[in-house]
Amino acid sequence: MSGEKLILVSSNPNKAIEAERILGMPLLRVSLTLPEIQAATVEEITRFKLDTARSKGYQRLIVEDVSLGFDELGNFPGPFVRWLLEAAGGKGLAAIAYALNNRSAKAQCCVAYWDGTDGYVFLGECAGEVLVEPRGSQQFGWDPWFQPRGSTKTFAEMKPEEKDLISHRGEAYRKLAAHLEKETGRFAGRR
Repeated sequence: MSGEKLILVSSNPNKAIEAERILGMPLLRVSLTLPEIQAATVEEITRFKLDTARSKGYQRLIVEDVSLGFDELGNFPGPFVRWLLEAAGGKGLAAIAYALNNRSAKAQCCVAYWDGTDGYVFLGECAGEVLVEPRGSQQFGWDPWFQPRGSTKTFAEMKPEEKDLISHRGEAYRKLAAHLEKETGRFAGRR
């Protein structure tokens, strides 16, 4: 691997901040609107995004997608959570949680990496529950409503480094960092 920065294709600066912090390296964020297919899994969507970004001529790039689904609803909204949040905000997510007997949910982050020759996919998951009332000051996505299993805090109540250790995005990017270390022989990322 040469010294050029990895490209993160995302229009979301918050994703870039978290990815850089977890990987422990600067990334070049390229804001490119990628079409999002309607697919049942976050892996399918991420692979499609990777193929689309590659077709633009980018080398050594990263794309990601996230999912949040209720166990009782068969992982719904899953990868469609973005559209739920855009349409109804966190209150819409809370309304679904309020209507359910079981508020258990699973957050997923799928990171896809293209090294210029091959593509790799890394999945991170975090089980927890969706709360009816938001808590915390970090306003990123559904963080104020999601409380990881075994924690008394929502993601929005955690310090960034604390969240990185247990979050779905943290797990996915740590897997990418381990791959980069194996690929280059040099340490990449925080442990």
